[in-house]
Amino acid sequence: MQAVTKLFVVFIFVFILWTLYVENQITARSRNTDNIDDLLESATRLERLLAYEAKKIKELTEDVHQLNARRRSGKMVMEEMVSPELKYWKDPIPVLVFSCNRAQAVRDHVQKLIKYRPSQERFPIIVSQDCDNDNVKNEVMNFGDKVQYIKHLAGDKANITIPPSHRQYTAYYRIARHYKLALNHVFVDKGYSSVIITEDDLDIAPDFFSYFSSTRYLLENDDNLWCVTAWNDNGKLENIDVNAASKLYRSDFFAGLGWMMSSKTWNELEPIWPVGFWDDWMRDPLRRKNRQCIRPEVSRTGMMSYGKEGASKGQFFSKHLIKIKVNDKYTDFGKINLDYLLPGNFAKKTHIEVKKEAIEMRIDDVASFVLKPENKGKSVRVIYDGNVDYIQKADKLHVMHDFKAGVPRTAYDGIVTCFINGIRIYLVPDRTKVPGYNPDWAVPPSFGE
Repeated sequence: MQAVTKLFVVFIFVFILWTLYVENQITARSRNTDNIDDLLESATRLERLLAYEAKKIKELTEDVHQLNARRRSGKMVMEEMVSPELKYWKDPIPVLVFSCNRAQAVRDHVQKLIKYRPSQERFPIIVSQDCDNDNVKNEVMNFGDKVQYIKHLAGDKANITIPPSHRQYTAYYRIARHYKLALNHVFVDKGYSSVIITEDDLDIAPDFFSYFSSTRYLLENDDNLWCVTAWNDNGKLENIDVNAASKLYRSDFFAGLGWMMSSKTWNELEPIWPVGFWDDWMRDPLRRKNRQCIRPEVSRTGMMSYGKEGASKGQFFSKHLIKIKVNDKYTDFGKINLDYLLPGNFAKKTHIEVKKEAIEMRIDDVASFVLKPENKGKSVRVIYDGNVDYIQKADKLHVMHDFKAGVPRTAYDGIVTCFINGIRIYLVPDRTKVPGYNPDWAVPPSFGE
């Protein structure tokens, strides 16, 4: 860090000397020539130089700011490694399926899980139901000993206190209760060290189990990580690189919709688990504590048509959720070194890709840039300076524009990436105007969903 600070001071010193030199040259020339064109040309060159140097100083200032932030958060580890013997996770990882009253959804979802599950011992499937619906129970029982089944007192019969102003959100209170009961069953009653959480309306990718089992060691060895999610909120076909199905990211955004956490995290959350809206509660800065999740380029879960009938009444369903591309090519993540996802390694990798390799460009120029075949394989970055500016630019890229606790969906250090027509695009915050996540950021009603 001291070296970076010294570099910054030297850069400023050289800039001042060079400016004085150029000014001296202009002064000398003005004394010795009557050629006004030469004088104007020199002034123009100085003006361009000043603009160029000002840009460089701004970039260096942002670099110093980011390095300081990483140092404060404990991310300033240049090369991190986990020994090979710790990468293979030997303990069972159960899949906990949440269900209520959608019998066909449960059947289709569990069939997919069993189809792709490499081992019943390593990945026991537990279906948890809290509604009194015999059709759901019968569908689960049809799977015999391939699946475990637990039934809780139905939410509508439980003594759940719901504020009068939240009567229309009753389902969210019942769901939060169901989550606590089921997770306690997995971690307390069964004693498992981790869990993969799914819901009965989710589709499953062929490498679903490879993805979660191979990333489990990251949860164990990284205190800044608290979940692995199978979902990419911006995972529509036109926004992803389907040929980079093995590509994974760190993200500050908690997505859910097929995710894994450890018993250590549950032990922290269980005593303070909310009575409703559990997912937004987890996104609150007081719970997240700057921790991150692993997410894929290409989603390992997708939304089946049953998702339109859920508690959210189909919010985002037709415009976003149903369009998420589910990976259909198997990736053996066990053969990939995923240490690049450790915090210091990923910060360094992202800095190079975004700051060094990507071309800075205005959003209005991106549209024409992505249409030129010769630009395939290149990357660009677009700067945003506030929530409205972000929304407008996200809309032009057709990525989701909303925030949860001030965090854009899929964001890492404020950076949101997508892939359009062979070109990697980064939406990057101007750190002189957006120093960090602002929980007050919201989407104005005029923008819609």
